[in-house]
Amino acid sequence: ILSLQGELDRKEVETSRLYIVLLLLVLASIALWAYRVKRSQLRFMKLARRDGLTGIFNRQHFVNEAERQLQYCRNSARDACVVLLDLDHFKAVNDTHGHAVGDRVLKRAVAACQAYLRSTDLFGRLGGEEFGMLLPECALDQVLARVEQMRAAVASVALGEDAPGVTISASFGISSAANSGYELRQLMSDADEALYQA
Repeated sequence: ILSLQGELDRKEVETSRLYIVLLLLVLASIALWAYRVKRSQLRFMKLARRDGLTGIFNRQHFVNEAERQLQYCRNSARDACVVLLDLDHFKAVNDTHGHAVGDRVLKRAVAACQAYLRSTDLFGRLGGEEFGMLLPECALDQVLARVEQMRAAVASVALGEDAPGVTISASFGISSAANSGYELRQLMSDADEALYQA
């Protein structure tokens, strides 16, 4: 009887260990599943906010963030400027050299502009070859100097041997809260008018 009791105790200990191992495996599986779900959520959130080609904000996220930033500037009586950028004759680049070259043009133009933006500035792709920037706490004369640097940087972008003879230029339109107020729609309308003149 004692021998059988000892055998039963050993089996019970083994069973308990198996249950513990099984529980640990279930917990590890749940943790792995939760990690994958969270990673997917973060990826989808990034996709929802970013332009897939250039990596900058997409139109909707740019507009949302710009409105929020303009509200802050209004409340703290700080200046802000909106800049619209359009790549000149971009359709001709796509038609002549193909969309792969056009994509490289967009990426390199964005990179050329990003070199002159601060971490507080917003940069978004509004559609096609048109981009928008919001530069908070920046007066018009400061923005003009930075935009001229961007224009020169975009014009000096070289595509290399894969697209010889492709020249890039960009036009810019600027509006400031000091002249247009803090409503994004009005700022973008005034910047668009300036862009059309450019």
